[in-house]
Amino acid sequence: MKTLIFDTGPIISLTVNNLLTLLEPLKKTFKGQFLITPAVHAELVSTPLASKKYKFEALQVQKQIEQGVLSVFEDQRLIEKGTQLLETANNVFSAHDQSLTICQYAEMQTLAACNSLSAPAVIDERITRMLVEQPLQLRKLLEKRLHTSVRLNQHSLDMFQEQAGRIKIIRSVELVTIAYEKKLLDEYLVNVPGVRRALLESVLWGVKVHGAAVSEEEIEELLKIEKVM
Repeated sequence: MKTLIFDTGPIISLTVNNLLTLLEPLKKTFKGQFLITPAVHAELVSTPLASKKYKFEALQVQKQIEQGVLSVFEDQRLIEKGTQLLETANNVFSAHDQSLTICQYAEMQTLAACNSLSAPAVIDERITRMLVEQPLQLRKLLEKRLHTSVRLNQHSLDMFQEQAGRIKIIRSVELVTIAYEKKLLDEYLVNVPGVRRALLESVLWGVKVHGAAVSEEEIEELLKIEKVM
């Protein structure tokens, strides 16, 4: 069965933008299963349910799980594999003889699940995506952010790439663009000038401001590709 595995960030972006209900029709279009890991479930549901600020968002996500739109991938090996990936990832770069903590456990558990199921990931977090796809560019980004020289531990990078495997990553911006293409957002079309451009632009900016690493230039390019006026 085809599988797509979600990290925490994209689910949060969809939830706070009132787009979480897109998951069900997107899943039907995908004709596969949408999974999250136990660590992601903890970040999305278990932990926020104990708070006041994010409890409503947690209830919305839990509803998607109870309705079978999202499922939790239970595999005892994920704990070990996620921990191993986390330790390796956080030793890839160092500055001033100190390893740089660049990744969090839930992200690494997501990658571990992707490796186990040979499935793509939905991840918005820029650092994690660049570590998988462009580690040398990530080094330059870290140097720019930290204003210091950053050392690459090639052995740790090789280990990480071996442990993670080849993982295809998509972002929430791609998901909402697909939803637009499939006319899943047409209920928001109203009688205003340039409504189709306004609709796609609004959802792209919505996920951007809530964590999706996408530039203004990329958004403009997506609008051109979709030929919205």
